[in-house]
Amino acid sequence: MGRTMTEKLNVAIIGCGGISRGHLPNLLNTPTLRLVATMDLIEEAARERAEQGDAQYWTTDYDRILSDDEIDAVLICSTHSTHTDLTLQALSAGKHVYVEKPPSMTVEEAKSVQKASHETGLHVMSGWWFKHSPITKRLREVIKQPKFILFTCRIPERNVRTGQLHSPDPYAANGILDLAGYNLHFIWHVMRSQPVEVTAMGLDGGANNTSSILIQFENGGLADSITSLVGGGGIIPKHYAEVGAGSVSAATLRFGNLVFEGTDEPGIEHNEYHVGFDEELGMFAKLCLEGGPNPMDPWEANVPTVIFEKAVESMKTRRAVPVSMADEFYLPNGELPLSITQFGDNEE
Repeated sequence: MGRTMTEKLNVAIIGCGGISRGHLPNLLNTPTLRLVATMDLIEEAARERAEQGDAQYWTTDYDRILSDDEIDAVLICSTHSTHTDLTLQALSAGKHVYVEKPPSMTVEEAKSVQKASHETGLHVMSGWWFKHSPITKRLREVIKQPKFILFTCRIPERNVRTGQLHSPDPYAANGILDLAGYNLHFIWHVMRSQPVEVTAMGLDGGANNTSSILIQFENGGLADSITSLVGGGGIIPKHYAEVGAGSVSAATLRFGNLVFEGTDEPGIEHNEYHVGFDEELGMFAKLCLEGGPNPMDPWEANVPTVIFEKAVESMKTRRAVPVSMADEFYLPNGELPLSITQFGDNEE
């Protein structure tokens, strides 16, 4: 780093589209963060976000951000396919990285980030928000070892802003890894077991965003992640999850409430879509300024990528695909990190 960090983490926003708009209020409300610059290939977008965040400057040149010694970290909010490359460049320049989901589109990309983070000693944190939701935390307190999980993600067939049809390509924006990656991380985190086999089917018999991904786990548990881009949306909530173990079950609609059955344990009723998004940048600032366990390191953050790759392979081959987690990550010490072996509990 070009200077010693003190009580504030100086950051730059990379990619000034919709997701950066969502992050900006949280950034400005986090006392340990300071927005120095914004960058986007579209000049107007970079300028607008800089004005909204009272940044020192805006630019269309990523190299200017990377060469600025005043900037400690970058918040990557760009197109998904650029996440890995921008992350690697930032690490090479000595910057910590907060990268929006999905952090990588392939397992090989993910391994390159894991290796670079390990070798540079710099932090990379990603944003699978549902992990930090009070709904998820309460559910894991009550049902510690599920045997069945159902998670559905329903997206309108057409983009609500443009009216255009969403692409059926699983790698596209609003695809499985983009939006239903939440399903996959939630399932793994709540199941507390490693996946051993993935069987998936897509609409029309091919690799399609409208799909069912069936996951078998080491503990014998079973989970189904369903993504649908069929229909109009609105009546049925975007996210719905069921979790069961023995005679106890739980359900959540849109992560705004949590109801238990078969137990006297109280659920949660607040009718707010609370997914932990508001807290993430504060966690990132604390990680970079104080150290400690990473709330979403580049190993844990790419569990959805691992399952996604196996699911696409299964859709294409119409066969079950085995999973060996030890083969899917960069292992600097020859062993899976605690974030994987403890199912994301390493920071608790």
